[in-house]
Amino acid sequence: MRAEVYSELAQANISPSMREIQIATMLRLSMVIKVANGALVLECPLKSQDLAKWLHDAIKETYKIDSQVKKEPQGAGFVFCLRLEGTNAKKLLLLTRLLDRKTKRIIAGFPVFGSVPPFLAATAVWRGALMAQGELSSDKKEGAKVYCSVPELAQELVKNASILGLDAHINTKGRRKSVEVEADQTLKLLNLLGAKDWAIKVCNTYAQKDEDTRHVISQLYRANKDRSSKASQSACQRAQRALKILEGKNVNPNLIEAGRLRLQYPDATLTELGRLANPPISKDALAGRMRRLYKLAMDTQEGRA
Repeated sequence: MRAEVYSELAQANISPSMREIQIATMLRLSMVIKVANGALVLECPLKSQDLAKWLHDAIKETYKIDSQVKKEPQGAGFVFCLRLEGTNAKKLLLLTRLLDRKTKRIIAGFPVFGSVPPFLAATAVWRGALMAQGELSSDKKEGAKVYCSVPELAQELVKNASILGLDAHINTKGRRKSVEVEADQTLKLLNLLGAKDWAIKVCNTYAQKDEDTRHVISQLYRANKDRSSKASQSACQRAQRALKILEGKNVNPNLIEAGRLRLQYPDATLTELGRLANPPISKDALAGRMRRLYKLAMDTQEGRA
């Protein structure tokens, strides 16, 4: 996804209860938990500084827990890593309901927030999912996807998409598993999540691409038509010359018929000419007769010379 989308999603105006769901979703999809020097460490690498700042500010405002954000190299680029250590990390996991108090383990799916209506909860889940692990394509053939390797999380994302009236499917092909929304429904999803400006931009991009495609197709059509016209003109000239050279000669009537059909129907395809023959023949058979006609004419002309 591009920085503009991250920025617009981060600026969406949401209620405190929806903010809790979004925090939990972003943490669940992006967090990495490890132990360093005997202390619990929670890290969330995010693609954009706007996203890291939103998560940092949201955690501080909602749970009064401070965190650190650092820019770190990753592959050919950078990520903005939100980090919590020790009691702050454990406290956040408990408050967001990501850590089961009984088993002391991270829950398999997303936490349940029963006080939020299902549609609003689904909106918060998908906004958080796109912000944490989302990707949008500028290609009209592709839509939105959220990278997700945990089966329970993937199934819940599909379920939440259904609540929003969208069809999502789990793609297990390739190196990374993902939950994907088709291109024709991605604009609806962006509007629901608050990225309306980007949705309009994408829609205009699609329209421009359609116009460009129509222009290219029109050019190809004209080019093909010109080539076809030149080829037809050349074929007629060869047929006319061959018939003139062979005039009065004892030539197979089928060959003469092929040449005359070419002159009579200059724009017809070989298939169409084959159907006009008496009896009808295939285009390959007609092409063979035309070749034999031309060769016979050339041999006759060379013999005269």
